[in-house]
Amino acid sequence: MINAKLDHVKTLPEFYTEIRKQHEEAHGHDYCWQHDAMQKLMKECDTYKELGTHQGASAAAACLTNPKKVTLIDIDLHRWRPFEQIFLDYCEENNIEFKAKEMSSVDQESAGLTDLLLIDSNHQPHHLVAELQLHAKTVQKYIVLHDTSRLFGRPDERLYQVAEQFCSGITPWVIKFREKANVGYTVLQNTLNT
Repeated sequence: MINAKLDHVKTLPEFYTEIRKQHEEAHGHDYCWQHDAMQKLMKECDTYKELGTHQGASAAAACLTNPKKVTLIDIDLHRWRPFEQIFLDYCEENNIEFKAKEMSSVDQESAGLTDLLLIDSNHQPHHLVAELQLHAKTVQKYIVLHDTSRLFGRPDERLYQVAEQFCSGITPWVIKFREKANVGYTVLQNTLNT
């Protein structure tokens, strides 16, 4: 994924428009489709958490739906920090409780109740297994997994296979939708609460 050039942006809507434009120019028009899916699902959700923030494109997409609470978890937030104030300003203006935590996505402290969880962090199957084991029990409605068709520029469905195996066990989670275009994304649904 590219690092977008965003020094000129002043507001969160401007940030999101520009980062999405640059991502789509670099990676294809369907690269950010998971944002559209998340924004649609957020109509049913009050809280959002993501594992893996990078510069904050997905976080901005979620914030712009005006949930009650947004939590970002990343082991290294240095690429997002230059835009932190833009996020804080928007969230304060729209009465959104906002937290950004610099820690591993498999740290026990990273777990907590949320309606929708985006997982876009380590991209290794063993790591996704650990994330699902830790977080799924605290997610009320949906888990969105990014990069379930391609990894590191090559076709790779290992993350989708982890999701399939997870949902085939004794769990309330099912695969609601899978998009294969570009890097792909997969939506898991908690059948107990939706």
